[in-house]
Amino acid sequence: MIANIRNIILLIILCFTTVYGQPIESRWKDHISLKAYLKPFWAADTIHDEIVQVIKNGSVSSGALLFKAEKILSVRSADLSKTFNENQDWVYKNGKIILTNESAIPYLKQEDLVFKTLKPDWSMEGKTKGDFVLFNEGTYFRSMQISITYIPEQSKKWTEPIPKYEGKLLKHTQAKLKNKEKLKVVFYGNSIETGANSSGFQNQAPYMPSWPELIIYNLRKSYGDQISFSNQSVGGKLAQWGLENVATAIIPQNPDLVIIGFGMNDGTFEVVPDIYRTQVLGIMKTVLASNPKAEFILVSPMLANPFATQSKIQSKYKAELQKLTGKGVVLADLTGTHQELLKHKSYQDMTGNNVNHPNDYLARWYAQVISAILIKAD
Repeated sequence: MIANIRNIILLIILCFTTVYGQPIESRWKDHISLKAYLKPFWAADTIHDEIVQVIKNGSVSSGALLFKAEKILSVRSADLSKTFNENQDWVYKNGKIILTNESAIPYLKQEDLVFKTLKPDWSMEGKTKGDFVLFNEGTYFRSMQISITYIPEQSKKWTEPIPKYEGKLLKHTQAKLKNKEKLKVVFYGNSIETGANSSGFQNQAPYMPSWPELIIYNLRKSYGDQISFSNQSVGGKLAQWGLENVATAIIPQNPDLVIIGFGMNDGTFEVVPDIYRTQVLGIMKTVLASNPKAEFILVSPMLANPFATQSKIQSKYKAELQKLTGKGVVLADLTGTHQELLKHKSYQDMTGNNVNHPNDYLARWYAQVISAILIKAD
C-alpha cells in the first residue's frame, strides 16, 4: 500500500496554468507543419508520425499500425532524431512493423510489462494483487517508441466514433469565431489536460505542443489570432476539486468556452458515476451564474492501463457526461476513441507513462477530436 501511495503521488503533476502570448508553433521544432499533425487520422491521406511501441513476444519483435499501409514513407525514433532503414532494421508485413535480427530499433519484452517483483521507481502496483506494471513518468517510453509515416491502403476505414461539427449547439462560440471576435477558451482538468507526458510539456524532442495548445493553434489558423486561452488544469485532481475551485480558477478568466476533462483520477478512486456527473454539472452551473453565455465541451477520459491499479471505472463516465449535453454543451468522446484504438494497437503505442497519460500520438487524437467539434471540415 505504501509503495502504491508513493507511486500515485508521483503522478500528481505540478500546476500548469498558462496563458501563452507567443505563437504556439514557435516552440515546435519538427520538420513538418502542425497543420499536418492536426489532419484527422480518420480522414488523412498520409498518416504522419504514428507512434508504435515494438514489443518482443517470444522470438518476434513487432508493432501494429492503425491502418494497413500501402507504402511506408519513414520509420524514425519517436524523438524524430534517428531514421531506421527498411530490410536492415525492419520489414513491413500485414499491418505490422517487424524487426530484423540486426535491427537497431529498441523494443520492450512482453514479460517486462507486467511482473511479480517490485522495481523501485520503475513500477506501479498492478490491478491484480502481487502484480506490478512497468511505469515511468520521464522520457523512457518515448525513447523506446518509434514514429511511422505511411500512406494507408485505400480500404482504410475508421468507423466509430467520428466527431461531428457542433456549431448549432455551440452557437455563441461559433458566432464569435465566425465574426472574428475575441474568444477566451479555458481548459480545466487534471494532468492529462495539462499536457503531461507530451514532449513539449517535458521540453524534450520533438517538442510537440500539448493537445490544448494544438487546439488553440488550430482555431487561430482557422479563425484568427484574437483567440486567447488559459489552462487551469492541475495534475492529480478530481471533479470534486474542480467544483470546489471553479470560483477562483475559472470565473476570473471570464471564459466563453470551457473544456472540462476530469475523469481519469475520479475513475481510479471509483467516484460514483452520478456523483461525478453532479460535480461536473456544478462546475458548469457556477460558470453560467457568472457568464450565462458560456459554453462547454466535456471530455470523457482515455482509459488507464488495464493491468494497472488505476484502471477502475473510467469508462462509465462517458454516459454520465452524455446526459449533460444539449444547448451549449457537447461531448468529446475520447473514451470511445481510445476503446476503438485499443482494438488495433497496444496500450504502449499510445502512452507516455504506461499507466494513465497519453503520448504525443494519443494527444493528437484529443486535439483532432475536439478541433472537429469546433471547426467545420472543408
